[in-house]
This record gives sequence, structure tokens and C-alpha cells, in this order.
Amino acid sequence: MKTVLWALGLGTLLLTLRAVPIGGPRDLRLAYRHSPCDGVVLVRHREQWGHVCNQEWTLAEASVVCRQLGCGHAVGAPKYVPLPGEMVRPWLHNVSCRGDEPSFWECSLGAWTQSECPHEWVVVALCANGTFREIRLVKGRSPCSGLPEIRNVNGVDRLCGLHEEEATVFCRELGCGPVLQAPRRDVGVVGKYMTCRGTEPTIRNCRLNNNLRSGCDFQQDADVVCTGHTEARLEGGEHPCAGRLEVRRGLTWGTVCDDDLDQATAHVVCRELQCGSAVSTPGGAHFGQGSGPVWTEAFRCAGNESLLSHCPRGPGHRCGHGQDAGLRCSEFRLVNGSSSCEGRVELQVQRAWAPICAAHWDLADTTVLCHQLNCGSAEATPPGGHFGGGDAPIWPDVFHCVGTEPYLWNCAVGTLGSGACALGNAAAVVCSGLLHALRLRDGQSRCDGRVEVSLDGVWGRVLDDAWDLRGAHVVCRQLGCGLADRAYDAPAPRRGAVPVGLSHARCQGTETRLTQCNVSASPLVPAGAARDAGVVCSGSRRVRLAAGPHRCAGRVEVLHGGVWGTVCDDGWDLRDAHVVCRQLGCGQALRALGAAAFGAGSGRIWLEQLGCSGRESALWQCPSRGWGQQDCGHKEDAGVVCSGSVALRLRGGIHRCAGWLDVFYNGTWGAVCSNALKDISLSIICKQLGCGEQGWLENKPVHSSLGTSWVDDIECRRLRNSTLWQCPSAPWHPHSCAPGEEVWITCAGGTWKMTQDSGETLNCSSTHSCPEEGMLRVRGGKDSCSGRVELWHAGSWGTVCDDSWDLADAEVVCRQLGCGPALGALAGAAFGPGSGPVWLDEVGCRGSESSLWSCPAEPWGLGDCGHKEDAGVHCSREWAGGSGPGRVGGIAGGSLLGGSGVAFAGSRMLGSLASEAVYEDIGAVPMGEKDEGPRVSQDLALEEEYDDAAEPELGPEEEEEEEEAPLSPTGVHLCMLASVALFLLYCSYVRGFALASAYI
Repeated sequence: MKTVLWALGLGTLLLTLRAVPIGGPRDLRLAYRHSPCDGVVLVRHREQWGHVCNQEWTLAEASVVCRQLGCGHAVGAPKYVPLPGEMVRPWLHNVSCRGDEPSFWECSLGAWTQSECPHEWVVVALCANGTFREIRLVKGRSPCSGLPEIRNVNGVDRLCGLHEEEATVFCRELGCGPVLQAPRRDVGVVGKYMTCRGTEPTIRNCRLNNNLRSGCDFQQDADVVCTGHTEARLEGGEHPCAGRLEVRRGLTWGTVCDDDLDQATAHVVCRELQCGSAVSTPGGAHFGQGSGPVWTEAFRCAGNESLLSHCPRGPGHRCGHGQDAGLRCSEFRLVNGSSSCEGRVELQVQRAWAPICAAHWDLADTTVLCHQLNCGSAEATPPGGHFGGGDAPIWPDVFHCVGTEPYLWNCAVGTLGSGACALGNAAAVVCSGLLHALRLRDGQSRCDGRVEVSLDGVWGRVLDDAWDLRGAHVVCRQLGCGLADRAYDAPAPRRGAVPVGLSHARCQGTETRLTQCNVSASPLVPAGAARDAGVVCSGSRRVRLAAGPHRCAGRVEVLHGGVWGTVCDDGWDLRDAHVVCRQLGCGQALRALGAAAFGAGSGRIWLEQLGCSGRESALWQCPSRGWGQQDCGHKEDAGVVCSGSVALRLRGGIHRCAGWLDVFYNGTWGAVCSNALKDISLSIICKQLGCGEQGWLENKPVHSSLGTSWVDDIECRRLRNSTLWQCPSAPWHPHSCAPGEEVWITCAGGTWKMTQDSGETLNCSSTHSCPEEGMLRVRGGKDSCSGRVELWHAGSWGTVCDDSWDLADAEVVCRQLGCGPALGALAGAAFGPGSGPVWLDEVGCRGSESSLWSCPAEPWGLGDCGHKEDAGVHCSREWAGGSGPGRVGGIAGGSLLGGSGVAFAGSRMLGSLASEAVYEDIGAVPMGEKDEGPRVSQDLALEEEYDDAAEPELGPEEEEEEEEAPLSPTGVHLCMLASVALFLLYCSYVRGFALASAYI
């Protein structure tokens, strides 16, 4: 009996030891998508991985886990929120550590059992060497407002759907005070990244959800705003970098007393607004009185802070809105002159100052800069380098100002392809300063408009009483604008209150300054004086190109006597067009167009029968019949396309927002090289094409080269760039790229705006369906497979010109419409003239293209046709989708994707009927089967849901062992009984052997 009891006791001891295993270093891991040092705590038992289940889980337990895994100390010990439908596989329960144990297995370990574990008891460890690095609010105007992000070692996780509780923890951890604004509970989320109670000291202690991004709608997600949020803005100024200073604290905007705005604080505000440096700080509500509170707490900035919120604060003055502070900033300055109103022109780029190239700088640019710097009017534009070349590299920006713009960035800027500037050739400017300065406002050029005079640094009106041509001559002479063509009574200022500076100006006409005339200073407007003195100088004449796709292509219009008019196409040729292109800084003329190719103008027709040699510097220097001497109508308005006319496209992709990037320049499409292209450049390109705000490069083999590659080394800057044309690059060259350097870009997508017949403008998004770019339709025919060809481009429908239109072009259209082979290619508006733009001209399809926009053609909108030349097609059969009631022609978009089963996308046009067939991917899902979308496993997705960088790959046999299901409780009991029986037999055998030995 003793033997049996002894055997049973030893067996029980062995079973107990077997039931409480001590794990090794490879029996512990953290499972998370990004890093082996963050995630759910997993332990291995019987070659199966499972969770640790703890009701209480602290940094002490998490620290031991992190230290054992070589991941540093623990920074967070949150709980885990499983995916919907995800099952928990518990192994180890109720672990308790002091925090100083060298191994997790030396902690107090509870039961090893697969008994039920509540989801909220599954534990997580976040280690110092893990992915979680920093929390922040981004895309806001201060560190205390914006969209929440967690920065990881592999990038950032954008957190969507955080509600007030999570936002409270974010604001607290950032040191930004209580939360003021958080996303609504019904917006922007299906599943949340984390869930907080609102009392946690750090976001790391909130409960994590493995469903990082599922269901997020980032466009709908709202900013988080904390009480510590501070931002500045300028209101009521003539440009974005001038105005009344307003400061937002939390959710409330208020103004600042002018006595509380010093130069250091002004510099910080300008820097925060990306407006360069402070130029002046006019007080006394110079930009009008604000509303709301006037803050009594002043900022004490040192001047080197990047944001106003970084400045310390102290008690300020008390004042009313009559003492609201104003501020003028500028990214431009004048240096190395005898005063702040003359010198070398410099631009601030990323906190460093660099000179501007003088190659194309002119008096109109100088006029704008002088006004912007509050330095009066332009007096001179000395040669480049007059005030030195500076030490920094010269920026190649080319400004095309008219002279009426309030700010240099309001001018057209053409930098792409201009190349490097000659060493030392920095632009130079001399402004008049404010003493007795003049300027002309509300005109069409720098040399016409309403007269204003500066007295004691304040701009004032000049009233029209006693105003005549002699006074106008003085003004034109003082401004360097030639002689006066006309003196007139101008309307009072259109915006703001401008004090009266002078009245009763009586001049002889020989004075050099207006203040030398017999004038009266009039601080108040006399009764009945509602109009100002106006002037049109001979220097006001200018030329422009209207109604074209670019500033270097369009209908020729001339400003004469302050009135715009057109030019008749009688005698109009390439030599006349050369003069216009040169005058506008647009290179050489490529085409001289007539017959109102860019639409008919209105008003006066100023010039006819021009006889330019091509060498004149201005169009009015050419021989002609004289101003206004003509017998033309506006259907004969002249137009021009210059070599500087540029366009942009993506070619060869399966949709319009992906493909080879091409630039149209000098009348030819050419590729763009991939060298130096960064994210900011891709963002500008995609935004310009209406394809969203993000893009990426892809490596694609070049199957068909254009033979021309125009530009390399594009480096866009984070300034006020809005288009690719403002980005510096290498000079234009027809062979810029080495083989294989042509760039392929894929953009994130985008929307167009379209105007309905009712005039309502709609965003083409998920709310309102609009045609896709390049979509095709026919109109005016007897059925949906014949008619005038129309294309959707840049938000409107337009037609195709019949120049070079033939059966090969019609074949592509019919195929794209799903209407069989082409029977005819019709010209001369056979189905009636269309309306809107004529989008394509000189189409040259081979006949095998998948869509019309894949065929060679002139750049969009640059043809020389009218609607009497609209092209049409007649296809062999009716549209495959049928023609339900109310159909107005077949519509197709996209391209035929060989081998993919996609025929063509159905119409997304507004008002399309339900009877219209929509052709989708017919080869993706077998008939009779249903795609139910992604499924969530009912078992814990340890290998699918987690990337375990710390766990080595297993061989096939080990994988099978890894996937083996754990034993059921019944199986465990049977194994225990079998073990006891075998042990007793062994003991009986040993006992018998011992007795026999003793006997022997």
C-alpha cells in the first residue's frame, strides 16, 4: 500500500511540474503590425501561442516584458480592443511582477488554462524601442490644434474618429490644457484606433484597437482644438501679408492693442504666416476696426520664435478697437541701398535671403514691389548688380507683373525652364519713398487710374475739383509714364476709407512733382465732392492675350486710352504675332490666328492692317491704319500662340491621373525627367491636374518615347507655388533626359467642378456624379451612335475640330462608344455647331487607340477652329447599352483595357437614367458566385493580423506543429490517467527488479 501511495504522490508531483512550465526566451513576444517592440503580449505553451489575461496590468509587468525582449523600458501598458468577430485565445492568467525581474517567467504566474478571458483583460506592452515615438496635432496653426497623429519608427499613423475623451488625453499630454473642440461621435469613423476614459495621463494608457484605419473618412474628420491653441491672421489689408492683427485664443478671435505690438512680435507673426519679415506696424486701426475682445495679455517674443504660441506672455495695455494694431509683412526686401526703399531685391526662402534674378525684371515689377514695401512709387530699375550681387545663389523667378497688383505673388510667375541666373545679376530697385510720393490706383496698368498722394506717410485722395490735363501731365511725368492722354473724374475708392490728401490742384503742367502745384491740404471731404482726380498716361498702353489656356496664348487685346480693344485679323501675320509674344515675355510666335479663334471679343477694335517687321518692341510701334480706324467685326479678332505657351498632361495611364508626365513647350510635347522630383513637386503637379494633393513615382519601362524631353531637375519650393510653372529647374532643352529617366506619376485622385444648365456649380464627388476627364459623347445625330463628337475636359463639354479628321479618328470614337466600326467621319458641323470650347484639333489617330485622348493632337484648347468646323461620326450600329427614353447620345470614358474584361465605364453624367447600362469588370467574379468582401477569422489571427519581426520563419513541419489545435479538457484528463498508469507499471517493474536483486 505504501508503494502505491508513494507512486501516486510522485506521479502527482511530476504532473504538477508539467502543468507549470517555465518558458524560454523564444516563448514570449509582442505582436503588432509595425514593430516587435509594441503590441499584444503573447506566450507559447504546448507549441501554441496565446494571450496573457490580466484584470490588473501595470507598467511593472510591461517593463519586464520589454526588458526581456531587448526593447528598453515600458512606456505604456494599455489593454487591447480586438477586431469585430476576433476570438481571444487565453493561455496565461493573472501575472504579477515587481518590475525588477530579469525574466517574465520569474514573475508570479497564475494558471495556465484556456478558460474564458474577457476581451478587456487582454494585455498590451508598448516599449521605448517600439514604434510609438511622439503624439502630435498636425495641419493646424499651432501645436495645440489639428488632426491627431502618432509618430512611429516607420512613419505616422493618422488617428481618425477620436472623440472628446481621447481628445482630452491628447490635449493633456501635449500640455495644451483642456479640450475645446473634438470630432462629433457620428463623423469620420467606423472603428477607432483607441478608446480612452479621458482620465489617462498619456494616450499610451488608452485601450488600443488593431483596426487602425478601417472606416476612416479623413475628409470628414474634424480638428482637435485645445485651450492652449494660439494663432494669428491679418485682416482688411490689400494683400494676404498685410492687415489688422487678429489673434485666436482657443476658439475666440480678438485684436491686439497697437502699443502691445513690438517689432520682435511682428517678425514672429510674419514668420508664422509665411510672409517673410515685418515691414511696418501701423496702429490706430489703420486697416479698420475689428470686433470681439481686445486682448489685454501681450506677447513678449524674442523675435526668433517660429510661432506666436511659443512666445511668453505678460500683462498688456487696455484699449478699444480704435487702437487696433496693424502689420505689413513681406517676403521681399531691398538691401545695400542708401535707404530701405532702394537696393538689391531679395526673397526670403526657408529663413534665408537670396537675390532675385534681373534678367526679366522690369518697371512694372518694381512698381508692385515699391507699393508692397510701402515705399511709394517706382522711380527706376537700374541694371542688374547695381547694388551688388549678394553672396547667396540667385533665385531665377520671373515675374510678369502688370503694375496694378498689390503683391508680387499676385503677378504671373514663370520659373520653369528659365535655368540659372548669371553670377551677380541681381535685380535692383529705386522707389520714391513716402515723402510726396504718388501712386495710381484702380486702373488697368501702372500708368492709369485714380491719383493718391502720400503726406506724412499716409496715403490720401486727390479730389477732382479744378483737375485738368495740365495736372495730369505732372502726374504722368512724376511717375515716369510719359505724357497724359486724358484727365478724367474717377469714382471714389471702391474699398475702405481713404482720407483726402489734396484738393484744388492747379498746375502749369511744367512742374516735376504734384506737390509743387498750387494745392490745398484737405483733411475733410468738402460737401458734394464725391469723385477723385483720374489720369491716363501714354505709358498705360499694354497688350494682353485673353480667353486662352495660358497667358502666352489667346485673343490679342490692346489697352489704349484706358480702354481695352481687339486687333483685326486683316493683314495679321507671324511677324505681327512675334512682336506681341516678345512684348509679353512669351518667346517667339508659333501661330498667328484669325477668325476669332479664341472667341469674339467686345468693345473697340483698335488696330487693323498692321505691318510689323517683327523687330519692334511694342505692337503700336508697327505701321497700321491708326487707332480705331478699321472696318472689321469681332468675328475677325486676331489671336496668337507663343512658344512660351505651356501645358501639362499625364499620358498612357489607365485613367487621367496616372501616366508619363509631359510638358507642352515651344509647340511640342516633351517628357519630364525624374531627377530631383520630391513630394512637394508631385503634390503641386497633381493639384494642378485636378488629381488630388498627393502623388508618387513609379518605375515603368518606356515603350514609346516622344523623342523630346523638355525639362530636368525640377525642384519646387514650399513658398506660394501654385503651379509647376513657378518651380525652378534646368533650362529648356529638347533632350533633357537620359534614356529611362522619363517620369511616370500616379496621383491620389481628385474632383472637378461642373456647372449645370441651371447655373448651379457642383463638386463632382460622391454626392454628385459628373463625367470623367476625357469622357466622350455624341450629340445631334439620329441615334446614340452618330452625331457631333464632344469631350469632357477641365469641367466642361467641348467639341473636336475637323482639321485632319478622318475615318481612323472616327474608328476610335465608335469603338470607345461601343458602337461598332465607323461608317463615316463627318466634317463642317454636319450635326450642327456645338457650344463651349473647341477642345481638340489636328487629331491624328492610327485607328487602333483605345480612346480618343490617347491619339496625337494639338494641346487642349489651342486649336484655330470655330464651331462651324465641328467633327462628327456615324457608326455601324446603335450603342450597346440601348437608348432608353430621354437619352441624348452615347457616353463613354476611360480606355479599353486589354485582357482585363473591362469594356468601358458607364456614364457618370448628371441626370443619367437608370436604363443606361454600366459596364464593369465582367471577368472578376464567376457567374453564380458572390463576393462578400473581406471576412474576419473567427479564430485569433495571430499570424495574419500581426507581423512578428522577432519570430524566425518556421519550416513546413514546424508550421504544421504551430497550427495544431490545443487539446480539449477531456483529452487532457485522458492523458493524465494514461501517464499515471504508465508510471505505476514502471514503478512495479522497478520494485520487482529491486526485490530480485536483493534476493540474488
